[in-house]
Amino acid sequence: MLLAVDVGNSETLVALFEGETLKHHWRLTSSPRQTGDELTVLFHYVLSSVGASERAVTGVAVSSVVPGLTPEYRTLARRLFDRDALVIDHRTVPDLPILYHDPASVGGDRLVNAVAVMAAYGAPAIVVDLGTATTLDVVTAAREYAGGVIAPGIATSANALFTHGARLARVEIRRPAHVVGRTTEESMQAGIFYGAVGGVDALVRAVVREMNLDPGLPVVATGGLASAIAEASETITAVDEALTVNGIRLVWERAGRP
Repeated sequence: MLLAVDVGNSETLVALFEGETLKHHWRLTSSPRQTGDELTVLFHYVLSSVGASERAVTGVAVSSVVPGLTPEYRTLARRLFDRDALVIDHRTVPDLPILYHDPASVGGDRLVNAVAVMAAYGAPAIVVDLGTATTLDVVTAAREYAGGVIAPGIATSANALFTHGARLARVEIRRPAHVVGRTTEESMQAGIFYGAVGGVDALVRAVVREMNLDPGLPVVATGGLASAIAEASETITAVDEALTVNGIRLVWERAGRP
């Protein structure tokens, strides 16, 4: 079985695959101060919660945007599974041409999203990843990683509003019943939610225009708020919450790991 780990700034998505089948998945809180020892204990209990044996894990693949945690996950793989983790970066996906000026600066999560979207939806395509940052990643008809857009994430922007607005309490980020709120809470929910939807749609349209893409191309959303945003979006065509971990699995398989 493969343990696929996507380490984000706020959350870590963990998936357990048996072949191509996603057997279990978890969303864990990311902490930049976690140690390999802590991760070893945590993952022992995560696996035991579903009756999975550590001995059954024959591979560990990690995509991480938190450099300080990457060596800790290497430690986890060695201590708990007696395996070397495959850490995904631009060198791990040699069959994906990267058009960035500095390919080493592209996050592993963006690369595995590109690999996964091409495998499942074809090319060209756009991935909208709604996490700590909202990112758009573009793959061309020639199956190249063309680059993309990085914007503040929905929760990140909302937290700035809560922090700097003295009279603004925190609200749940969700689709409100009306665009025009009749309370401060409703008004904030409308602004946060529909502002995010409009921002995504505007960015997708700008990318399509600039790159002369077919407006009907696949635009696939992933991340914790993907389903909610997609319901109101005019440009998102599909939601795939397992896109990133499936991309990790595909990179693992193409690397010829057992």
